[in-house]
Amino acid sequence: MNIEQTSAADRPVETDEMIANYKQAVERAIPHLPVKNGVVEIDAIWIETSIPYDLLRKLLQREDLQLPENVERINLKSRTKQGGQRGGSKRRRRH
Repeated sequence: MNIEQTSAADRPVETDEMIANYKQAVERAIPHLPVKNGVVEIDAIWIETSIPYDLLRKLLQREDLQLPENVERINLKSRTKQGGQRGGSKRRRRH
């Protein structure tokens, strides 16, 4: 079976234990990231942890997420992920 043939039923299910482990990874990564005016960017967390972006967004919206004292909030608006759109120039590339 190749990647194109996998269905939603074949993908791993997010278990409570798995979510707890990802949450812990996020909480451990945040103190090592740059904080600007009390704000940490979601892109910085995404790059540091390599957690799938959609899952990371869900984790960051949890009420039980423990943030360091110097972090007031997390900016969930990404500068790199824009709804599947590629960034960069609109001009055609020459081959």
